[in-house]
Amino acid sequence: MIQPEEIHEKAERLYPSFLKAWLEGDAAFFPHAIPSNKQLNNGRLVQSAQDVQRLREGSREVLGYGYAVQWQERRSRDFGANHFPVRITFETQDDFLRFINKQSEFRLLQNAVDHVRAEFPSLADWVRSNRRLFIERAAEVEGLLQVIHYFLANPRPNRFARELPIPVDTKFIERHERILRQWLDILLPPDAILAGENHFGRRYGLQFTEPHWLVRLLDPGLRTESGFPCCEFSIPLSTLANLRFKGVNVFIVENKVNLLTLPPMRHTLALGGVGRAATELRQVEWLRNVSITYWGDVDVEGLKILSAWRVIFPQTQSLFMDEVSLERFGASRHPCPEAAAGIPPHLTDAERDAFLRCCNQGRWLEQERIPQCEVLAAISVNRGNDSENNAN
Repeated sequence: MIQPEEIHEKAERLYPSFLKAWLEGDAAFFPHAIPSNKQLNNGRLVQSAQDVQRLREGSREVLGYGYAVQWQERRSRDFGANHFPVRITFETQDDFLRFINKQSEFRLLQNAVDHVRAEFPSLADWVRSNRRLFIERAAEVEGLLQVIHYFLANPRPNRFARELPIPVDTKFIERHERILRQWLDILLPPDAILAGENHFGRRYGLQFTEPHWLVRLLDPGLRTESGFPCCEFSIPLSTLANLRFKGVNVFIVENKVNLLTLPPMRHTLALGGVGRAATELRQVEWLRNVSITYWGDVDVEGLKILSAWRVIFPQTQSLFMDEVSLERFGASRHPCPEAAAGIPPHLTDAERDAFLRCCNQGRWLEQERIPQCEVLAAISVNRGNDSENNAN
């Protein structure tokens, strides 16, 4: 026979279904029956009698809340005339919530839902469809609504989040970007949203700390052309985007030491990338019209980055990111065959072969493992090819 502990476990599992029904306005959820085994153990009279007593003691009949037991008087050979359980239900919402100790949590959620629906009725469908996320953020609804009200009154404010005159802590917007983005997309007018932009600050017109890029002008003539007082400097992404270089070659190098040891090259500059942050350079329009060489680690992640880079800048060539280089200079570690199922689409045949070796054989090659003499030789060959192509 089912016991109070098992009913409690079933009630806990029922809670999400109750919340869904409540958000959808289903008033027929209660009374709610709990399917269970209510049969007595005919071979153990004492144990069966104790089970019945424990079931009764844990019920609404005794406690004043919780599950209700419908009893039926029966006569049996083993037990004689006794009351037997035939149905177990939660008759009311309060009985159910008190039994699983969710009154306070539900009251908080109820107040949050009422608040959101009252202020922004157009969010009602979102709340029903995203109840888990909303429940996680129910205690923060007051702050979330204050942020929304500010953006509606001040679209694209062009200020840092911590500068906004909203009574929330300085990291509040950052912590709640996921839910704020969904609400702002519903409530803001289209001209207040930068469509197609995933970065929260850029999408909604906030200032933010920009990534800085290390730049090396490998041709001193570019220093005069750009107006910078030195050949090596670090600048914000927006400043880099506003530069105007034409007819140059660009190296993108992930490892800082490798970047700093590149030799002088005519009409060439080098940029230091930071993993997947390299794709932020899509904002630098002048890069779309120059020759680009990308040099990163030869591993699963590095080759995925290279493929993603070519989505933005399809003219990109790679350096030391092929099977030959992996074989000559690479090391081994544990293979990761599961990654082979998703071969990046924008790789050359040699790069794809390297990717498969990284997956299936556990090979990898860090940039700094390549001897400097090999780097200089490869760059010399590339410069020769560029000169030949320019002459043609």
